[in-house]
Amino acid sequence: MIKQWTKIHTYWLLGVLLATFIVYGVCYFTVIAPLQSKVSTLDKKVSMYENQFKKTESQSKESPSEELSALALQVPRESSPDDVLLNLQTIASDTNVTIDYIESANQSANQAAVQQEEEEATELNENSYSLDATASKLSDINSFLAEMTDSKRLMIIESINLQQDAKQVYLTVSFKTFYTG
Repeated sequence: MIKQWTKIHTYWLLGVLLATFIVYGVCYFTVIAPLQSKVSTLDKKVSMYENQFKKTESQSKESPSEELSALALQVPRESSPDDVLLNLQTIASDTNVTIDYIESANQSANQAAVQQEEEEATELNENSYSLDATASKLSDINSFLAEMTDSKRLMIIESINLQQDAKQVYLTVSFKTFYTG
């Protein structure tokens, strides 16, 4: 053993131990904790995908003709953008949302020709729209989006941009509607 252990040696030992714990703490919060959160997030994603797979598997046992007939009811024969606008206005008034701007996205001639070839094979046409809306509460925007996806007409939301300040919530949505004519 060391016969001459002094206070200085004790202080050095305590300093080294303290520095070791500090380095461990810093490493834990900068490396280990983020990795653990990633692992838990990935576990949640895996369980979500497993649940979706099981749900899809159980739905595939049901007759697909019922699903297709229900979907066909949501796709009208004509483009009818007026119906889309009326539907959106009704949804907006029911959910206390103000629609500020709606735009129908036009396609270039080259894209239209390619789409025409695809339409001949699928017989399903689409219209793209962009919508700007405001509301006083985020719950109103959520209700608007929920009713929009559950509407009598098939609407696929492509992108959502949501901004919130102290007084209002601003929403920009790009979506597609479909028709068979």
